[in-house]
Amino acid sequence: MKYFSSIMALLISFHLIAQEIKVNSGKYSDYYHIKYELTSGKYSVNTEYGFNKGGQFEVFVPKEYFPITAPMCKKNIIIRMPYSNSEKRKRALYNALLLSKTTTVILELNPYVKVLQKEPLQVELENCNVFFRHKARDYFDQL
Repeated sequence: MKYFSSIMALLISFHLIAQEIKVNSGKYSDYYHIKYELTSGKYSVNTEYGFNKGGQFEVFVPKEYFPITAPMCKKNIIIRMPYSNSEKRKRALYNALLLSKTTTVILELNPYVKVLQKEPLQVELENCNVFFRHKARDYFDQL
């Protein structure tokens, strides 16, 4: 019975993860996006890196708090904000994160996502990086 409960919990967790991932078709491949809550006390902003030209910054999330497994990561998942000419929305997000506010963000798992199974969807990260979602050369906060 103990093993049955463990297996059921594992299957349920895979199912929940699959429901949280939105797959968007791209020109050359699929893109995998998730809505993720950066919970106060469960992330840190890389203040050494800071807020750079083009709105680039990094957030560290201990891998045990991240919903996608990352077997190659030892400590943190690094969430990176890509470069763009538009910095206003990125600056507002960065400032909120510096205050350790609980904030919901949209993340893009590509290019480091590995699809383990399509139905039901199961994925893992091959590296320790994910990105804040970008669309039309700016941070995009929708799935």
